[in-house]
Amino acid sequence: MWLPASALGCYEGDAVLRSWLATPGLLTERVREATGAAFHLEVLAEDARHGEHRRAIVLGTRTAPWIYAETTIPDATLAQHAWLARMGEVSLGETLAAHGGVTRSGFAFARLTADEPLVARALAHCGGGTAALWVRRSEFSLQGALLTVQEAFLPGIGRAGLADAAGPARSVRRGP
Repeated sequence: MWLPASALGCYEGDAVLRSWLATPGLLTERVREATGAAFHLEVLAEDARHGEHRRAIVLGTRTAPWIYAETTIPDATLAQHAWLARMGEVSLGETLAAHGGVTRSGFAFARLTADEPLVARALAHCGGGTAALWVRRSEFSLQGALLTVQEAFLPGIGRAGLADAAGPARSVRRGP
């Protein structure tokens, strides 16, 4: 069951997770800000089939993925914007922000189980497990051409892997 943002408080008690789910701006910017030097974006897969281009990435730190995202770009959209198939190691949001004429729909949210294909792929790429995951989806319109993004929020979001950026622990001695 897909929910509007206004219903998240009824279904998710973790305020930190809710704040990540409801991030209004670029999620990549928020992850980069939270992880600092440990930030990592990896393109896991990119291919074209069945009339669409699909791209899967993971965001987080090198040791702890926080978000698994899939972008689906119909061939009709690629025909107008072929550069979408060549984003490289840059996030979709950052790529679109650099272009004019982009609008984004509101978010829809669902807590999906591991037997759902998107969650199964997210868990397979990000360490396995059988956890149900929150997913948000939205559509972008680029000068009238549509594409869809779905983001699965992994269990360690906002917490795991932050020691990557901290460097070695240091003790400070004060006073006599």
